[in-house]
Parts: sequence; structure tokens; C-alpha cells
Amino acid sequence: MKKHILPALFLCVSLGSAGSAAADTENWCGTYFEENGRGYIRLARDDFGIGSSNCSLDGYAQRAEKSGTAKIALNFTRNRSTVTKWRKFHNHLIEVRGEFQNGYISGTHFVRDMGV
Repeated sequence: MKKHILPALFLCVSLGSAGSAAADTENWCGTYFEENGRGYIRLARDDFGIGSSNCSLDGYAQRAEKSGTAKIALNFTRNRSTVTKWRKFHNHLIEVRGEFQNGYISGTHFVRDMGV
């Protein structure tokens, strides 16, 4: 029995750490806003961990109503002056692409603007 526990434990630790080390790039759908000079997106909680499969005004509203929302910081690929270019999307539903990790979306790339 002890012979099987050590390999099984090693396998569990190896698979667990390999899965958490790599963050997947996903599309994220939410409302853009700024706070204290930083860009944020308000995501539906249903999208956490899996990304937004359907970015539409109705789809977002349904997911947000069902699960609630959370504000997530956007870490742009360029410097913080990029935030000024995003101001035109204030309170718009937008779709961005990036990796969700440590409470923010890194490597953020704009996909499309769905409007107000």
C-alpha cells in the first residue's frame, strides 16, 4: 500500500502545479470603467475561470443578473497612458482578450465595443 501512495502523491502534486502555472488567454465581456486612473472591467461572476463565451448585451445582462458582477483590473500591454485611449469606452460593454491571473487581466487586447 505504501508503494502506491508516494507515486500517487507525486502525480497529484505534479498535475496540480502544472495546471495552475499556466493561465489561458480568454475573451472577457464586461462593462468598462475607470477608477483612480486605472481601467477596470465589470465581469459577470459566471465568467470567472472560463471566460465569456458569448459577448452580447442580452447575454451579459442575463449572466450578471444571475451571478452578480465583480470589478477586475485591466493590465494593458503598454504603459498606463493607454488608459486615456480607453476613456471613450466608459460604461460601454466591451470584449477584451487576456489572461486572468492574480485578480486582474494581463496582456489586455481590445476585441470590440458593444455600445452602451
